[in-house]
Amino acid sequence: MTQRARHFTRDYVEHATLRDGTPILLRLLRPEDKPRLRAGFETLSPESRYARFLSPKRALTDDELDYLCDIDQETHFAIGAQSRDAPGEPAGLGIARFIRLADPTIAEPAVTVADEVQGRGLGKLLLLRLCAAAVERGIERFHCEVLGSNAGMAALLAEVAPDRTIQVGQGVMTIELVVPHVSASEPVIGPPPQGSLYRLFRAAAKNAIEWTEAVRKRWHR
Repeated sequence: MTQRARHFTRDYVEHATLRDGTPILLRLLRPEDKPRLRAGFETLSPESRYARFLSPKRALTDDELDYLCDIDQETHFAIGAQSRDAPGEPAGLGIARFIRLADPTIAEPAVTVADEVQGRGLGKLLLLRLCAAAVERGIERFHCEVLGSNAGMAALLAEVAPDRTIQVGQGVMTIELVVPHVSASEPVIGPPPQGSLYRLFRAAAKNAIEWTEAVRKRWHR
């Protein structure tokens, strides 16, 4: 069988515009993006840092930057958004990534958006592109683990992810969601893809749900 040509390759570049007219550029992350990633992290609020890195955190170490930027774009994939047409060095505005698990058809996703551009559609755009890139690489489901210790967790997950698969054990809820098949150039206008997946990430971004210690370790190897 002939393998279909990929859209999200190392030379992928996409120009896009956020809802408020802000021009941005999307491309795959590179090792030389470490300074931009460090600078972007320093602009995040404590709440946004916790939502993404799962713990109070003041700075990224050199080892963490290596792990987050020196990636193969196959088992560990990341796409970044940066400012465009602005004077000076382009600023990093957001990153979406996934890490493939032992089952090669399942991956763990994460999306981070800089505080100053939240609410403008960038998170949705990054999630759309992440879904398209995941399907392109044979990923069928996204796997998330959240703490289920508080009484309202089950009700919240039933609301944000009604079509999810959930396993519960020892205070942990494991959620798997089918990765929606979206176009590599899917427009931001319109409803979000696979509404439950988008709502789950919105809830995580607002610290309404908390990832598990196992997830924390996986993202800090």
